[in-house]
Amino acid sequence: MSVQQLREHITSALERYFPDVPVYVNGEKPQTAYFYPGLISATLDRQREGRYLAVYRFGIRYEQGSLLEAERMADKLSEAMAGMEQEGGSFRVARQAWEAGGEGKGPLFTTDYMVYLQSEKPDPIKMGQMIGGERLK
Repeated sequence: MSVQQLREHITSALERYFPDVPVYVNGEKPQTAYFYPGLISATLDRQREGRYLAVYRFGIRYEQGSLLEAERMADKLSEAMAGMEQEGGSFRVARQAWEAGGEGKGPLFTTDYMVYLQSEKPDPIKMGQMIGGERLK
């Protein structure tokens, strides 16, 4: 699963759980309160040859809304992001956190998604066959 696919899952979950709150991804910012999802960090840990554990941390900012309203949304946001597991199936929610907003920034809800990645192995080069009378150098 790519980062872009994960972002699309997040956007669709936000639109489904919060139909009255627009999701801003690009273009013109809404004039009302809105969600702004974005990738914060990505970590790849090698598990064994060709297999990696990717942890993608996504942040969802709630901009231009009241702090009290954002606090009420925290539990529902948690439910929405965890509910994506049943839909997508190829990732797992590892951790969720909510942070109050700062000056000029809305509250931030973060979710860490764990995804196992398998790299493609090239076909092994097979040993040639020796025909009688040939010598190795």
